[in-house]
Amino acid sequence: MYDLHIHTVHSPDSHDGAFMEAYAELALSKGYQGIGFSDHLEFDPDDDGCGYLDYDRYSRDIDAVRKKYEGRLTILKGIEVSYQREFSDAPKRYFAGKDFDYLIGAVHFVARCPFHHGDRYFRGKTAEAAFRAYFEEVERTVESGLFDILAHFDHLKRYSIPVYGSYTLAPHAGQIEQILSAVARSGMALEINTSGYRHAFRESFPAEPTIREYVRLGGRCVTLGSDSHAPAQFGTGIPEAVDLARRAGLGEAVYYVSRRRQAYPITG
Repeated sequence: MYDLHIHTVHSPDSHDGAFMEAYAELALSKGYQGIGFSDHLEFDPDDDGCGYLDYDRYSRDIDAVRKKYEGRLTILKGIEVSYQREFSDAPKRYFAGKDFDYLIGAVHFVARCPFHHGDRYFRGKTAEAAFRAYFEEVERTVESGLFDILAHFDHLKRYSIPVYGSYTLAPHAGQIEQILSAVARSGMALEINTSGYRHAFRESFPAEPTIREYVRLGGRCVTLGSDSHAPAQFGTGIPEAVDLARRAGLGEAVYYVSRRRQAYPITG
């Protein structure tokens, strides 16, 4: 197995000893073939994480851990980018001259408003309006053509449930179909982000119905990621995600080396 969504001390929201070597040791002990580090990259100057990532230091640390575990564990170099339409040109400029194995596109802001800080994003909005605007930004992320992987497709629900309670995505079926079709056509991978299994609702981002819809629309490429911000979270929900993918009709998942997709079989 491969866990491609791991945050280390190079992300400002990591905690509890999130060192690369600690993750590598855990991966070996759990029988993983490879792991991918994907620390946060922010461009909004109002965000505390903007400017936090030091690319050269990040690269040196990955090179060191690769050398230590060479022949025992594949170490991949990724990045998770908060895509915002207001800063849509910034990622391309940043990527120039830098080497990554894969680029993850994620939505954490809508109209420069973070929805992971309290209820500010939801204030004055109906649930339908909040999700519609969110999915519009997800669609822009896919349309940008910048990324290899679309992260945690519907994770707005993590923050919306305390505000609205349980909410069905049925009103957004058309938007969701359009986004998933675009992902499938583009050759991007859809991430099965397992961090949702650490929350009360106990399901992945996206949930199983969305994965099934992606497959129905021709999508075949998925990645698995625990979205760990501490070693204790590493691999959480990955076995459940494997089962989900297989139930949806998928027999393999993917990872990336130098932006080139590689497939591997997933077994129950």
